[in-house]
Amino acid sequence: RIILLFQSGTGLYSFLTVALHPLTVIKIRKQVGVTTPELPTSIISSSESLIKSNIHQYYRGLGVVISLAIPTRIIYISVLESSRERIESNAREIILNPPASIAKYNNQLQSLLPFITPFSGGVAGGLAAVSSQMIVVPMDVISQKQMVMNDSTYKHRGSALHVVKSVVANDGWSGIYRGFGLSLFTSLPAGSIWWATYAGCKDQMNAVQNTTFDSIPALGRQGIIQVSSAFSAALAASLLTQPLDTIKTRLQVKGGASKVSSKSAMVVSVFKELTASSGLSGMYQGLLPRVTHMGVWGSILSAAFEYLKVVSRKDYNA
Repeated sequence: RIILLFQSGTGLYSFLTVALHPLTVIKIRKQVGVTTPELPTSIISSSESLIKSNIHQYYRGLGVVISLAIPTRIIYISVLESSRERIESNAREIILNPPASIAKYNNQLQSLLPFITPFSGGVAGGLAAVSSQMIVVPMDVISQKQMVMNDSTYKHRGSALHVVKSVVANDGWSGIYRGFGLSLFTSLPAGSIWWATYAGCKDQMNAVQNTTFDSIPALGRQGIIQVSSAFSAALAASLLTQPLDTIKTRLQVKGGASKVSSKSAMVVSVFKELTASSGLSGMYQGLLPRVTHMGVWGSILSAAFEYLKVVSRKDYNA
């Protein structure tokens, strides 16, 4: 039944990717400083071509994302589940049956039991995020450049092949992996914070649901817990990693200053550019779309994923 897990999960993942892609485009454009076109407020007062043109801009880069995101998600889910279960079971084993060298701390170890789930989720989420970066970074570099192109440039040189040729011509093949280090430093804490916060919130809310939400039907309680945990995780992860994500995006789309050679100097150059033009708030450009994207994505995908895990078990009887 593991095939069912990946087939169903891939279908849902693809659907969410298409549905939430406009939020990604808005975030990237805000971080890079490109004006995002406004969707027409009145169909009567707007021409059909203008409506179509504006809507298409919100789906630039989708083809690249869809084609590369599926193998990325398979890697992510595989690493996440295998490592999370292994870490949690090993941690519980150590605490419940401590080796002789730490047995004298048994009482203190028992107090750590409530933290095992968020800890294992955080570590597994970080490992999963890092393991998928070999595909994610080229996907980001190509799709983000498509997202910020003006209409004329995109029409003539907006295909993925043209973008790859342009990047390679200017920066060599290493340009496809521009920002790889920053992407690692962003994905590791973001994945760890998201899954740790999500698991912790879910555990705490599950513990009090019968007293706090006793007047709400069981299905409604689970929905509240799922959405609240996912958006809490999204807010925590976004607030703590947005500056790194903004710098990474700027580097991948625009590159560093022409006179700057070292990677660390490029990061400093981008930081100075952002703070000089917008202050520290410039580091948080695109925060709201990112929180919304992560919250909606996490709410639906994590709920569906937990369900698919259940129905994919060998001992599940429908």
